[in-house]
Amino acid sequence: MIHLVLRSPDAYQRALCRALHNHFQGEFIAWFHKDEQATSNAAALESEGFKFRVLSECGYRRLVSELKADHAATVILGGWSSRMAHQTILISKVLGAPLFVWADHPHPRRRSSIKENTRRLYLRTLASIADGFLVCGQPTADHLEKLLGISGAKITNFPYWIDIPEKWSLPPHCASDDQALRIIAIGRHVPVKAFEVAIEAVHISNQTAGRCIATLDLVGDGPDRASLEARAKSMGAETSIAFSGWRNNDDVWRLLESADALVIPSRFEPYGVVVLEALASGRPVLASNQVIAALDKHDGSGAIRFHEAGDAKQLAQQISLLANERDVLRKSAEAARAIAERSPLELAPAILKTAIDQAIRRRRTRGRTRPALEESVGNSKEAKSHTL
Repeated sequence: MIHLVLRSPDAYQRALCRALHNHFQGEFIAWFHKDEQATSNAAALESEGFKFRVLSECGYRRLVSELKADHAATVILGGWSSRMAHQTILISKVLGAPLFVWADHPHPRRRSSIKENTRRLYLRTLASIADGFLVCGQPTADHLEKLLGISGAKITNFPYWIDIPEKWSLPPHCASDDQALRIIAIGRHVPVKAFEVAIEAVHISNQTAGRCIATLDLVGDGPDRASLEARAKSMGAETSIAFSGWRNNDDVWRLLESADALVIPSRFEPYGVVVLEALASGRPVLASNQVIAALDKHDGSGAIRFHEAGDAKQLAQQISLLANERDVLRKSAEAARAIAERSPLELAPAILKTAIDQAIRRRRTRGRTRPALEESVGNSKEAKSHTL
């Protein structure tokens, strides 16, 4: 059985759980560290159809007992640096269960030499313990292999996944040259998101055109909201900049559908699911060159355009292009949807099965194969190997 250990039951994580449950014929269970919205999520989780436990309610002893009883257990751990991660790694190591670490791109923050060396030692130790790494995007795979010394044989490109809506529509202003382009930015209002760059870029676009050719809707909340509002007001841009506050996942999808493009000006952004949601909605993405998901999905089609992090003028030029050339907007939207359709959720179980098969072969070579594990994976639904 596959035991997926995650921080919380976010919408995109639940979608993956459903896919794994269906593919592995019920030989799957999700362990959520904490359900931060327990009241609202309880009914939704119960209706998903897959087995799950909430560790903050049942405790790690329950995880230990179920792993002990399951001789075909394979553990997939979401993350590597939390208390949840440390406990799960220890439990898996003691019980001898195969362990995969599902990792996003590490934040390139500056650290002291002592902290950096300690971190690298921890990751190399983890690499020797884990049977494999499922990493979010090729940039992350390259980072772990080249900079941290993790063997490429242990790395599988396994990004975040979403349910791609069957229906989609072109951006609402594709054929309306006389209406302002509607740009949307989504996320917590904190310094690393650099939303002030998006505000300045929209202002530059409008000032250059001598009229309002673009508006910006900032969705989210956080400690920087007041300063962002003050910045827009100081520029005289308050009529073209809106603050919509925090919204739930369903609202975010609706807001994306009503927008023409997504902007992500972050100084650094790991594998943000909002990039996948925008592409699935057929919305072009204007991202800084520090947005990992955008770098991973970029195919040169025009669906994703990059600006140097912090460069408002370059971003303004891209906004003006989409605002003034609506045929470019349309083609970019079609290219965005095409990228999304190349990575349907149904691919995830097949990629995971291939990674587990490879781990079994490595364990067999070292004499550590668990027969029940091999039998369990072999009896799951057959799937062709896929690569992204």
